[in-house]
Amino acid sequence: MASTRNASLLAVLLLVLLAVLSLFFLTTGMWEIPLSGVMHALQAGSSQDPSDLVAWTLRLPRLLAALVCGLSFAVAGALMQGVTNNPLASPSILGINAGASFGLALAMIVLPAASLQVTIISAFFGAALATAFILVLASLKHGLTPVYIALAGTAVSAVFMAVTQVLVVFFDVAQELSYWTAGGIGGIRMASILGVMPWTILGLLLAVSVSRSVTLLSFGEDMAIGLGGKLSRIRLRAGLAVLILAGSAVAVAGPVGFVGLVVPHITRRLVGIDYRLVVPFSALFGALLVLVADIVARTVFPPFEIPLGAVTALVGVPFFLYLANRKEVRG
Repeated sequence: MASTRNASLLAVLLLVLLAVLSLFFLTTGMWEIPLSGVMHALQAGSSQDPSDLVAWTLRLPRLLAALVCGLSFAVAGALMQGVTNNPLASPSILGINAGASFGLALAMIVLPAASLQVTIISAFFGAALATAFILVLASLKHGLTPVYIALAGTAVSAVFMAVTQVLVVFFDVAQELSYWTAGGIGGIRMASILGVMPWTILGLLLAVSVSRSVTLLSFGEDMAIGLGGKLSRIRLRAGLAVLILAGSAVAVAGPVGFVGLVVPHITRRLVGIDYRLVVPFSALFGALLVLVADIVARTVFPPFEIPLGAVTALVGVPFFLYLANRKEVRG
């Protein structure tokens, strides 16, 4: 009872904090808008008033993108860590983000006028290809440690990013892809958010549906099998959720790194290892992290913006090094 009450209080606190920071997000930027102006814009919708236009057509889509991408990367990372029992697993560390970026580049080269949905599917293809390479590398060595898998993922990520850069230069699409490769949500429009929402919802539903089974896996494969879990089915469903969430988020924001690494650890420290709580709380913490990171990216050196991926890396790289040096991770 007490733990349930504590989880409810934490959820309320996070939702209130998200609401407050969202309003602050809408007021800050190169064009300062008072809170009253933001409220008027949200009520009036898109009008010809300059403040309404900025708030409705620029800041609101960017806010929604931060929330959607934050929760997507965080939940994907939580599932990966739970299924692989690897504290270093995340979409960025294991090359899934880089694979999705490769898929984006292919879409821009082969189908330059493709719709957002085609772009997202291309990102799924690239993410799945990167995952396949990781599985092949993992199968070549037995007794894998989390650090070995992380190194294999880093190698795969480097290869995919290198191939992507070669394609970008050879086919002269550097300008089109630079927005995504840096990792950022500036300039995003509402149509893109509405286009990615169905994929995000589908990925979250899959994540929630497999959350109890992922909890069983956290106790070890033997325990999961003994309690009736079917490992191949659990991994397939969780892997599909990861590909949908990470692929769709990369299609919108680019390969924003380390959100899926940091957030699940914070979440498990606060709510425990039950993935029926880890999944929704990872979504809340992930949305909060990317929201704060984008506020920092926009306000530290105005009128210039720091790439969102660089801000999250400032948090994620030291955390990754800390995890890699823990005795239980080195195995």
